[in-house]
Order: sequence, then structure tokens, then C-alpha cells
Amino acid sequence: MGLLELKVHSRSTRGKNANRRTRAAGRIPAVIYGHTRQAENVELDATEFHRVLAGLAGRSVIFSLSQEGHREEPIALLREVQRNPVTDEVLHVDLFEIPRDEPITVDVPIVVRGESVSIKHGEANLSHGIDSVEISVLPRDLPEYLEVDISPLRTNDKVFVRDLQCPAGEIISDPEQMVLQLKPPSIFGLEEEEAAAEGAEEEGAAEAGDADKDKEDKADKKDRSEKKDRTEKKDKKDKKDKKDE
Repeated sequence: MGLLELKVHSRSTRGKNANRRTRAAGRIPAVIYGHTRQAENVELDATEFHRVLAGLAGRSVIFSLSQEGHREEPIALLREVQRNPVTDEVLHVDLFEIPRDEPITVDVPIVVRGESVSIKHGEANLSHGIDSVEISVLPRDLPEYLEVDISPLRTNDKVFVRDLQCPAGEIISDPEQMVLQLKPPSIFGLEEEEAAAEGAEEEGAAEAGDADKDKEDKADKKDRSEKKDRTEKKDKKDKKDKKDE
């Protein structure tokens, strides 16, 4: 299941300078909030949190929050992780507390297992449609992922959301969504060729358009130049006629 223990520590300080000092001390500023809970400022051990993040690998997870001085251990979803856009350092974490006895709606990843004979023999390639589905489930029953066994599948076989087995809760994603398909290599190649051809056509059209624009610009420039020459010649002639008078 996706319930992991995470230690949180009380935090009384606030503000940018205080948060910098917290991070310098090897901890991450965080906040816990919920529908019926007032927001509480806490901090996490940076080393422990990074270890937990590394172990998630895209899995859905709910944390059981362990806090010194508190008997009850609330459970919370990891709502947001704010990072430094340059260094990728974790700057702040948002934890959303949820009731233990009420269903939640979360995305759960899909994991492919097994080996298809068609793929093994080069008769098909695996084409993914979606990599996760939305389910409604009690927090304590949240699965880490849903499995799809492709061993019995052959070329052109498809798996839809309706074909997935959920050990707990209910899948609420569109049942007609395609999860994956075993496509013949020729279809793969044809799709790639069509995509390349479309790209070449678009690029050629863009280049042709640029060339036409250059021609139009040159023609306009030539017309302006000839018009200027005619105007200058007329002005000179008018001046000469006035002198002769």
C-alpha cells in the first residue's frame, strides 16, 4: 500500500529569512493543512524527505505523519513540492491532511508486467495510451499501482481501462480509454514516415512562403526605387523648365 511514515517537526518561525536558516540547518519548511484542519507550519528532515521522494518513482503515496508530542498520526497527501528552478533544491512542501475513513480520488500509475511472444519475436511493438488511472479508494487501501500483464497478448491486441483489475476502491477514469496496444512494426514505421512527411511538407510550405515573401519584398523595393527615379527626373525637368522661362 501507499502509506509511508514521515516525521515532521514543529516550526514556530516564519518568513524568507527564517526559511533560509531552516534549509541551511538541513531541514525543509513545510505546511500541513486540510478541510477541517488549521494550517500548521512544520519542517522536515531534508535527507529523509529526499530518500522518500527517490523511492516513490511516480507511485501514489499517502504519508502517516509522525510528530513528537502528538499521539495521533494524521495521514496526508503530498500536495506540492516547490523547487528552486535553477538548483532543483526543495524549497517548501505542502501536505494535505485527509480523513482516514473517507474515500479519496487519486491518480494511480499503471505498471506493465510480463513479456508478449509477439514482442519477443519482433512481430509487434508496445504502444502506450495512458500511464495512470483515477480511482476512488479509502486511504488505507490505496494501491501503489495497477498491473497489466501483457504475456497473453498478441499483435493488434488492446487493453482498455475497463480491462484493468483494481484490488480496492473503484476506477473512475473513462472505461473506454486505451491503456496500451501491441502494434505491428509496419504500422509503427508507417506512422513515423507519415509524421516525418507531414513535418517535411510543413517545413517546405514554410520555406516556400518565405521565398514568396522575399520575391514580393524585392518587387516592392524595385517598384519604390523606380517610382523614386521617375519623381526625381520629373523634379529635375520642372526645375530646368523654370530656369529656361
